[in-house]
Amino acid sequence: MTKYFANLIILFIVDRLSKFFIIKYKPSYWDGFIDLHINRDIAFSIPMSGMVLYPLLVIIFIVLIYLWLQSLRKKDFFVWPLGLLIIGAVSNVLDRIYYGGVIDFINVRFFSVFNLSDIYISIAVVWLLLLQFRKKENPVE
Repeated sequence: MTKYFANLIILFIVDRLSKFFIIKYKPSYWDGFIDLHINRDIAFSIPMSGMVLYPLLVIIFIVLIYLWLQSLRKKDFFVWPLGLLIIGAVSNVLDRIYYGGVIDFINVRFFSVFNLSDIYISIAVVWLLLLQFRKKENPVE
């Protein structure tokens, strides 16, 4: 379990350092592929009022932490993607608190602008879906 927590901490630090670097130096590389954007909205720049967003985030965090603690207690494999999801979400919330929006810097034209936390969250969601489908295909008797 020590390696698990160490990996999550390293991923969290890499994400925070990448955002610190982007904020401090405001670089633009590879024809704008790396470029600073502050997203004040939610995923894919969908607008949402802070009156709705922050209570929703609190509810989501409570549910995620509950599920993560349950997985940790049971020592099941869901603990890995849930941990990844939580560190990605925490990092993006810290951005909202410190910068008034999420620091995005990976600009994929004709798609979206995102950051490492968004990648962590996306990987975690796909991972959870795959685990859930696999669990349904192979139910424990």
